[in-house]
Amino acid sequence: MEELIQLAEKIKDKELKKKVVEFLKNPELSHEEFKKYPREEIENVRTPFSVAGRGTVERGDLIRHIVSVTELCIKTAEDIEKNYGIVINMDYLIAGALLHDIMKIFEWKVEGGEVKHSGVLLDHSMLAVAELYHRGFPEGVIHIIASHFGEAGPTPPRNFEALILHHVDSLVSMVEFHLSAPKEQPVQLLLLDEETVRKLTGEGTEES
Repeated sequence: MEELIQLAEKIKDKELKKKVVEFLKNPELSHEEFKKYPREEIENVRTPFSVAGRGTVERGDLIRHIVSVTELCIKTAEDIEKNYGIVINMDYLIAGALLHDIMKIFEWKVEGGEVKHSGVLLDHSMLAVAELYHRGFPEGVIHIIASHFGEAGPTPPRNFEALILHHVDSLVSMVEFHLSAPKEQPVQLLLLDEETVRKLTGEGTEES
C-alpha cells in the first residue's frame, strides 16, 4: 500500500491526489445494498484469468500488478509526449491506473485457500465507476477506468489516457499469465494486420 501512496504523490492536482489517496486507504462501497459483500485484504487478492482462450490460472499480488501498470503508464505517457508531442493528462492517467483494479477486493475472496467469487453482481470496473461517481471524481478519470477492458468492453477507450492504460494493463496481464501458467502452456501471440482483421470480421464486404 505504501508503494501505491507514493505513486499517488506524483499527482499534481491536490484535490485529485487527496481523493485518490482516500480511495486507496478506504475503498469502501457506499451503496447500502452492496455493503453486505465482504472486503478481502488487498494483499490477499488472487484473480483467476486467462489469455487468448488458454487455460485459466490465478494471478496473485494485486498491489504488484497495480504498481507495475501505473509505472509503465507513466513511462509510456512520457515517451509519447517526448517523441510525438501529444499532451497526456498525467494526473488522470496515474489516478486511473492506481484505481482500475482496486475493487477486485469485493469481487474475489479466498476461502480455505481457494479463490471464489464473492457473488457481487457487478464486476470490479463497474463497482469502481459507481463509487468514483459517488465520490465526485472527474469524468476523465472515471472514463479511463470504465474503458480499461478495451474495445471489447462496454465503453471503448476514447482518449490517449484510456488507450495507454488498456494496452499497458493487457501487456502486464500477459506477462503475469506467462509467469503463472504451467510450463507446458507457453503464451502464443497472434498478430494480425488490418487487412486480415477486415477479412475475418467481414468488414467492408457486401455481407457486412
